Amino acid sequence: LSLVLALVMTMSLVTISAGAKEFTDDADITYDEAVAVISEIGVVDGDLDGSFRPTDGLTRGAAAKIIACMMLGKTTAEALGTQAAPFKDVPVGSTFAGYIAYCSETGIIDGYSDGTFRPGNTLTGFAFLKMLLTALGYDSAIEGYANNPNWTVNVAGRAKQIGLLDGNDEFVGTKAATREEACLYAVNALQATLVEYKDKGGNITVGDISINTAASNATYVISNVYDQATSIDDTTDNGTQWTVEFAEKYQPDLRLKGATDAFGRPAHTWTWKNNEVGTYVNYDELVAEYTTKITGKDLYDLLGKTALEDCDGSIYVYVDGETERDVLGDAYFTSNQMAKTYDEKVGETGNGVLTQVFVDRNDDEIVITSINTYLAKANADYSESKEYAPLTVYTAMDKDGKKVTEKSFNVDV
Repeated sequence: LSLVLALVMTMSLVTISAGAKEFTDDADITYDEAVAVISEIGVVDGDLDGSFRPTDGLTRGAAAKIIACMMLGKTTAEALGTQAAPFKDVPVGSTFAGYIAYCSETGIIDGYSDGTFRPGNTLTGFAFLKMLLTALGYDSAIEGYANNPNWTVNVAGRAKQIGLLDGNDEFVGTKAATREEACLYAVNALQATLVEYKDKGGNITVGDISINTAASNATYVISNVYDQATSIDDTTDNGTQWTVEFAEKYQPDLRLKGATDAFGRPAHTWTWKNNEVGTYVNYDELVAEYTTKITGKDLYDLLGKTALEDCDGSIYVYVDGETERDVLGDAYFTSNQMAKTYDEKVGETGNGVLTQVFVDRNDDEIVITSINTYLAKANADYSESKEYAPLTVYTAMDKDGKKVTEKSFNVDV
């Protein structure tokens, strides 16, 4: 038998969401990070029964609430009132009246030609992305999102370009967006840079001559106030000023910082009003993962000579979050072994050990983490005469994830 009984310790590998809200149907949520962040800041609520209903369709009324709460904050958005019904099927005092009125007045969403809004109708992915793009500052008329038979092409192109679709590789914009998809696109919008136009164009009349001037291109909103423009992204524009992301303007209590998780994996941490929402692994940087043994040549072939040279000095290897040779023993290995001539196994990879390889191409950094996911080890091969295998089972761990309690017994196989 294999020397290792590879039983994946699911709870040891999941993201720690310290302050995230819990829903009765958490197990059904695919975009857990997005739902945690958006629900924590009060943009989307769960149901009265404690569920989130992630796959339910996003309605037009709920979409208006999301945008209004993102831009105004939950308290201000909920207090919105309207002196007159914004649409004939959205009476004053109805659940979404204030949100719909706000989005209508700011040009984020339109009603129908018959004077209705139809708040209970579902919204397509394209339509919701259009709302988010408009909230980010993109002008519908200038960008071709309105009165244009190809508006969906323009919306999809821009949404993809600025990262609104990150995390959903199976996006189909013609389908009704789900509640959790709305959270994903919304949390991506929180990290997107706001834009503005120096000139939106128009008509200039000189005597009998009318001149139509074209609009300028959308440019990033920038600021020279560090504390007001770096809580989500500290990217500079022209090297002197910082770009302003959506959350930096509209949700200043929300912060996003780089981090590493308990296993050394590159990650990021969300906080809301100084309370941690959760730390999440940067899976967009994951290039490969293994549970079988890996040789130095395997890593060389995966990463390539150029990447290894570019990242020289910034290649980090963790085993269960540890990096020191005297702690890791035989599990220790270094970037020197990542060579095309090194055909031997590196460290203690294999036998069910989860090894993940992350590459940050922006900062030329490589992180390799090996995580012992087993709950038990076999002390010897299976005995045919006795019909059992002697195992050591780890029944507890300390705060650093080290196995500290052992119990040995024989298991029939």
